[in-house]
Amino acid sequence: MRYILSAILLFSFLFAGAVQHNSSDNDSPRLVKMLVGEKNIYALNSSGQVFIWDLENLTKTFASDTTIRYSSIAKDNSNNIYIGTNDGRIFIIDVNDYSFDEYLELEEDYYVYDIFFNSANELFLIIPYAIYDPIKDEAWYDFKHPPSGRITKRRFLFFFWKETDVYFTLPQYSFIDSQDRIWMTKSFGEFGGTLQIFDTRTRSELDANLDSVRFTGLFPLSVFEDDNQNIYITSGLQHFLNTGEIYSVRDNVATLVFDSDDFKDTTRTTHSDRGIFVGPGAYNHNDNKMYFATTNGFYRSTIPNDGRIKEIELLFKPDLLWDRESLAIGVSMSVKRIEFTEDNRLIFLTSNNGIGVYDGEELVMLHEHSN
Repeated sequence: MRYILSAILLFSFLFAGAVQHNSSDNDSPRLVKMLVGEKNIYALNSSGQVFIWDLENLTKTFASDTTIRYSSIAKDNSNNIYIGTNDGRIFIIDVNDYSFDEYLELEEDYYVYDIFFNSANELFLIIPYAIYDPIKDEAWYDFKHPPSGRITKRRFLFFFWKETDVYFTLPQYSFIDSQDRIWMTKSFGEFGGTLQIFDTRTRSELDANLDSVRFTGLFPLSVFEDDNQNIYITSGLQHFLNTGEIYSVRDNVATLVFDSDDFKDTTRTTHSDRGIFVGPGAYNHNDNKMYFATTNGFYRSTIPNDGRIKEIELLFKPDLLWDRESLAIGVSMSVKRIEFTEDNRLIFLTSNNGIGVYDGEELVMLHEHSN
């Protein structure tokens, strides 16, 4: 009976009404990083190329070759654009002529996974396997991880291994908040997820064990912040069925503000109503609302003063390609990051379909080969 039920669940998954399609036949380079600047949208693909689109007319204005493999991109407090490489170099992009001027070269050929600037404009990097200050040559890697479904071992005395909960793992999503803390998340599919927090002011690893959160049931896909310095973590997974939650975090206390179970059709008695698989989210300063991606489309909601979100508004439902989730029976989230422009356009990065630009009425998709 157990095997029959599993087969039924898998069958229902294969024919679920998600607005995504299989991308297993798509082997071309994909956009993997995105940055919204003052006048441009910047993106990097999996081959290390840089692409730039003009924000006003959405035309592509620059594409680099593969002579140098670029791996990360960020902007400082003066909106200067910095870009890292897979061999330990940092460049500044001149937005006037798109020239790349070398800013610094690390002592070792580290892969630069991410770049951050705090409010004092101090530079921090994510490299294997640490948070790194290249100016003062300091690194931090002793992050204590909350219990999850994953076991990590470290070598000691050259020949032996032991379990540990203190280590640094490369994040899938990272975000620096207004208090200069770098939030780094990673999901291990059905085995839960983990969170690492680094304070760039005190230059120290912080405790990431949030009250009332079980990391075996947390599948973190994004972190963002509202105008009141509340942090939000979106969590979602498709493992036979869809799950989705959003937590508000303040003073190391996490409060559940959205639960996809609250929006299931309770009148149905089959597995055809699969709930909502929640992906990344963002806060819009223009209307003070929360936006988040799902397999059913993009939603927005007013953030409640207390309790959970009771109403959500579907904005649009793009047709996207998806990948299989390697650590679960289901698909991985197609949308990887959401940002907003100053003129209130929603920009989102996808795993297979490029970058989407939504102005409230029309959706335009930007691709490497688009004009």
